[in-house]
Amino acid sequence: MARLRLRPEVLWFAEHMERRLRVNDHKGGWHDCGTPRLMHRLFDEVCELHAATYSNDFAGMIQEAADAANFAMMVADIADEYARRAKREGAE
Repeated sequence: MARLRLRPEVLWFAEHMERRLRVNDHKGGWHDCGTPRLMHRLFDEVCELHAATYSNDFAGMIQEAADAANFAMMVADIADEYARRAKREGAE
């Protein structure tokens, strides 16, 4: 797949996501987490984003949106890992 040139807004947001991941590096990665746990955390972060939105906490909205996006990314990453594993096993 060809590399896409990222829109400035996507790059800006991805940088926020990376900052939030680095803040939490001490917790370890997500590869040993099950998708149900990650989905629960995603829901929690969306609730926190909702609360920040209603309190007009703009910095909080950015932070919580990045947190929610990171959990969605983790779910997608694990799904991709499962799909690649299934493809390999099907090819054997």
